[in-house]
Amino acid sequence: MNIGLLPGLRGDPTEFDKLVAQLLGRGNIRVLELPATTDDTLDAIAGRLGGLNDLDLRGLDVLIGASFGGLVGRALAASGLTRARLVLIGALPHPEAPPAARRCRALGWLVPNLPAPIYGHLYARRARSEWAMDSPAPFSTSGLPTKVVLGARLRAIGRWGLPPLPSGTLCCWGERDRFVTWTGAQVIGWGGIPLPLPGAHRPHVADAPGTLTRIGAALGWSAAAGVTHQPGP
Repeated sequence: MNIGLLPGLRGDPTEFDKLVAQLLGRGNIRVLELPATTDDTLDAIAGRLGGLNDLDLRGLDVLIGASFGGLVGRALAASGLTRARLVLIGALPHPEAPPAARRCRALGWLVPNLPAPIYGHLYARRARSEWAMDSPAPFSTSGLPTKVVLGARLRAIGRWGLPPLPSGTLCCWGERDRFVTWTGAQVIGWGGIPLPLPGAHRPHVADAPGTLTRIGAALGWSAAAGVTHQPGP
């Protein structure tokens, strides 16, 4: 089985380190990095990812996307760049689910205009707070995206442009995730399969074994050999 992993808004693939450790021997793992682009549509970001990574995304069986990475995964599927089964973790399942996508679009225009020191302080504080909800490990600000890249990603969420959830999409979220306001019933109504997990915005960091057990049970995974890391652009 070939499994791809796409990180969240920050674009840091190390958030999957614990999950990859649990996946050892279960499949061929490709940890992707989001392209640091100023493109501000999900379709364009997905296109860059598909064009710049030296791998066959169509060969993936499962694509796990955390938060923003889940939306890029949906765009990859919508454009035909992958036929993988989608597993979304903490990803907005519908544009009208509060916080609505339109709020992200407004923030996407505001963020690039912030003075660099203010941006660095505010975003680092927010990211550190989110990280602490799922991990006691020290948080590093070295991998924070530039304000221009982050602004583009936020605007991409606001522009949306995604079709309905593909059939069989697993929609996971942490039970303590303060960003989640939707319910399992709503996810079913939108065409997804709901799966609450222990933890907050990054349940795969808070409890990697538990996350894998629940996702694996939902997907009926079987063990396979080989794990590789594929760097992004």
